[in-house]
Amino acid sequence: MSEDLSVPSESELHRRITTRLGNADLEEVTAILAAHGLDLTPPLPARRELVVHRLYCEGVKHTGTAAKDGPFTLDIPLGPGPWVIASEINSAGKSSVLWALSFALRGEGFPGFRRPETVGWFHYVRADVEVGGVAGSIRLTFERPGRPHARLLSANSLPALLTLEGRSEEGPGVRVVSEAEPPEVEALISRFMMDRLGLRPISVWRAEPGAPKGEDGQRDSTEDVHGWPSFFYALALNSANDTILLGPTTVGQLPVRLMQLFLDVPYASELTRLVTARKAELQEESRVARRAHEDARAREQKTEPLRAALADAQQRLRDLRNAQPDITALLQTVERAATKVVACQDAYQIAAGQLEAARKNRLADQRAARRARQSSAARLLLGALDPEACPRCDHDIDDARRAIEDTDHRCSVCANPLPDEPDDPEAAQAALTRIDDRLAASQAAESRSKAAADQAAHTLKCARTAYAEATAALTAAQSNEVFTLVEHAKNEVFQLQGALMLAAGETTGALPALAAILSEPAQPTRPAGQQPLTDERVLAVATEVVKEVVETHSRALFTELNGEILGIAAALGVTNLGSVNLNLAGHLNAIKSGAKHPYASFSPVDRLRMRIAAVVGMIRVGRRRGIASHPGLLLIDAPTADEVVPETAHQVIQTLYDTGNDIPGMQLIITSIESAVWDIFPRDRIVTGIDGRELF
Repeated sequence: MSEDLSVPSESELHRRITTRLGNADLEEVTAILAAHGLDLTPPLPARRELVVHRLYCEGVKHTGTAAKDGPFTLDIPLGPGPWVIASEINSAGKSSVLWALSFALRGEGFPGFRRPETVGWFHYVRADVEVGGVAGSIRLTFERPGRPHARLLSANSLPALLTLEGRSEEGPGVRVVSEAEPPEVEALISRFMMDRLGLRPISVWRAEPGAPKGEDGQRDSTEDVHGWPSFFYALALNSANDTILLGPTTVGQLPVRLMQLFLDVPYASELTRLVTARKAELQEESRVARRAHEDARAREQKTEPLRAALADAQQRLRDLRNAQPDITALLQTVERAATKVVACQDAYQIAAGQLEAARKNRLADQRAARRARQSSAARLLLGALDPEACPRCDHDIDDARRAIEDTDHRCSVCANPLPDEPDDPEAAQAALTRIDDRLAASQAAESRSKAAADQAAHTLKCARTAYAEATAALTAAQSNEVFTLVEHAKNEVFQLQGALMLAAGETTGALPALAAILSEPAQPTRPAGQQPLTDERVLAVATEVVKEVVETHSRALFTELNGEILGIAAALGVTNLGSVNLNLAGHLNAIKSGAKHPYASFSPVDRLRMRIAAVVGMIRVGRRRGIASHPGLLLIDAPTADEVVPETAHQVIQTLYDTGNDIPGMQLIITSIESAVWDIFPRDRIVTGIDGRELF
């Protein structure tokens, strides 16, 4: 019975998931998947196209041989179909040109094409490309070897870019859309390629070196995210000596994941994200469980010593409290002393005010008596008003105006002439007697006020002394060593109580328990016997459902791919190959000369040819299904480098040329020193130097 190769819809996947979860609530399942960023929308057919139309390079060659050194410029027109970078001699720069192109397309030079001695020769690299139907020009300026500044240009049409000369960036409809400094160049080009080609990163997990094993024997893992630099291995093939079928590593079955990606296996990317989400969830649960186990074991070791230490601290606190002095009476004494100081301050301020008023009265009477005896004008006015200031404007009547009153007999207030002095000695003596009596009264009043003020000051001083003594007694009591020891003992008890609760995992009291209950989200009611939905359960079932779809389609596509690999490998000169059976673990499972033949057991030249067969097979399968699942670009450095039979080398070159011609939309660029290329490739498809020698 044939497997169902229809692509299930999102609703069908959700139905399968909820059914296996025991008819779980669809909205709840969808919410859990969405919380992990998982979308099971059916993938649209891929249309990935990457074509290089021009490669332009500038630099300075310095080999140490004067005849060959100096500046160089390469301007290579390209396009769909087969191309060969050829020379009749070795060390002509073929691989270096391919490396420069890979740097522009990948954001860093492809390691298989790198020649260390030529990296510093390139100062400027330009690649004009079409990516997913968008015309772009990648410009790299190398200020240091292998560390370029990048500028990304776009245009309304490809011809608008191709007509630009050399480093020119200005033309009709041409614009700079982005640029990056050396640390961000790879990220810029990766983002451009991934977005335009509709690719998503692949996550794989690998065990952390030295990580402890859990109870299940598994080590903690770390996530490795593979993007465009790793995907580029399906465009620029590993060298012949590499034992990996496809990609930079076999960790996490990356080779088979790359094949699923470029065969456009439905839901392959979604399965990767599901596996990653579930792995992260399981690992976190494992870590939580491990920490809980370790905490419980630590609590067992810590609880008893902590309880004993707490009991000792509590007993010390009780003993210290019993020896602690009673400071209640001292506090009351300080309070009474402070109240008395306030009352005494008020009384002293009143007495001081009364003394000042009495002093002013006495001074005024004393001055009046003195003037009365010294001035005839004053004697004339004895008993009359003797103001200190004008009764209307409050202007002070100073000594000058009083002197005028004495000398000119003019009133110091109104400045009018005074009447003549009466010639009545008895009346004058009576007036002097009255003012002397008034002075005596004011002096007596001042004396009484001073006595009262002195008494208030003395009382205030005594109150302040009493307050200071009470405060000093309280401070001395509080600074007693017993109080210090009590505070230390309290802190020790609190710390030990907290440590004991943490070590024992205890939560005492009703309030914390109530808070814990209130903080728990309300759980939906479930039918009896139905397990609660957890993220791990949903992710596990979703992974299982999607994995079935991916594996079903992968097996069908891999079966189709096996036939392509077998035929292409034979055309490339791999002998005695009976069959291949690529499985979901990424094993080739080849039969060669009637026996099992692991991929690593192939010779280096055959490993490269099997790798070519796998990638070309993926391109053919995709094109036959009407999709451009692979970008169609293939870069191969020296596919016949280790071939010793000229006829086989000719066969390989012819097969590659025919492949580039026959597959729609494919662009094949190889390097070669074989003489066969001059017979097979048209001249306009050969990139070479003068007389077939150095390219630059």
